[in-house]
Amino acid sequence: MKFIHAGDIHLGNPFIGLDAQLPDNLKQLVQQSTHQAFMKMINDALTEKVDLLLLPGDFYSASESSPRLQELVQSAFLKLNQAGIQVFLSLGNHDFEANTSQHLPWPENVYIFDQHVETTYHTTASGEKIAVTGFSYQSQRQMTPVIDEFPTRYLGVDYHLGMYHGAVGVTGEPYAPFKVTDMLEKGYDYWALGHIHVRQTLNTRPFIGYSGSIQGLNRKEVGPKGYYIVDVANQLRPIFREAETILWDKLRLESVKNEDDLQEMINHYRTGTQKNTFLSVELLNVQDQVLRARIDSGIVLEKIREHLPEQVWVVRLTIRDTELRAFPKDTIDQAYWLRALEDILTEFRVDDYLSDQVPLVLREYFMTHEGKELLKQKMVQQLNEGKG
Repeated sequence: MKFIHAGDIHLGNPFIGLDAQLPDNLKQLVQQSTHQAFMKMINDALTEKVDLLLLPGDFYSASESSPRLQELVQSAFLKLNQAGIQVFLSLGNHDFEANTSQHLPWPENVYIFDQHVETTYHTTASGEKIAVTGFSYQSQRQMTPVIDEFPTRYLGVDYHLGMYHGAVGVTGEPYAPFKVTDMLEKGYDYWALGHIHVRQTLNTRPFIGYSGSIQGLNRKEVGPKGYYIVDVANQLRPIFREAETILWDKLRLESVKNEDDLQEMINHYRTGTQKNTFLSVELLNVQDQVLRARIDSGIVLEKIREHLPEQVWVVRLTIRDTELRAFPKDTIDQAYWLRALEDILTEFRVDDYLSDQVPLVLREYFMTHEGKELLKQKMVQQLNEGKG
């Protein structure tokens, strides 16, 4: 048995904000980037002769999609059908109503999970019996821990695979919160996770993790993007395959003397690939006040864009001062910093910053209310001691 695990494809992503700054030759490339990444994966599935394609949520970027995009999807899945490749699709927080919206007929090889946990069965061409359990979102915020509804491993199959669109957390948090220990208790052979756009392994054997997005969607989603190919011959250990059309990357530069120096540094940038690359450039500790003012005004960015090497585009140019400044606790209300900490912790997920080697009990503790409060107390202490 061989299958592909690809989460968060986001077909039809609008790339809001980019069109205004892009030259005409790049606009179409950006708008087609998720489509091209998707088709690369489809072609790879045919070449690799996989048995299954697991798509755990946010297949579309919205619940409704254009007729042209639907035609692309239908054509791609028909090709898989002709090759005997089964598609298992669940809907996430972005496309949760896609199954109720008007859509071209889905080919017979496509199974879309309902808005409750269900298990479907499939037998591969070689006779291996597979169970796949998954669910689709009921709303944009799936507040309940749906993992509780998943059955334990079915013993009448050779492999039991789980599909889950969500994030590690506790009851009451959005995006179907779950604990890794809960998944381990189910006894499945592989968990194909979706929702987090960064490749992340939560457990090795059995594998529980995210394949990440198939195409970076903004400047924060840097680095290679793609999908996992998983083979029984490799003991169900996923292998990453790159698929993105556009590579988002960051470039930090120090000791920039002037604008000509900056232009030369950017022009000598190399990604090591021939992919179109969108760069966010960050300058550290710029001392020249005239240069700082021209960067802040946007003049330097416009000039740089006029002389960029082929396949490179600078989307952002900023200055970062790394010198530490004293914490002004005597001049700024302490309540201000506490409110800022609350804002930070609302979006901050400690599990995104922990090594795979960190014990699950520690990882999950910091996702609880008690763990977050302890983290906040430590941050306040650091600020009061002038270490913030």
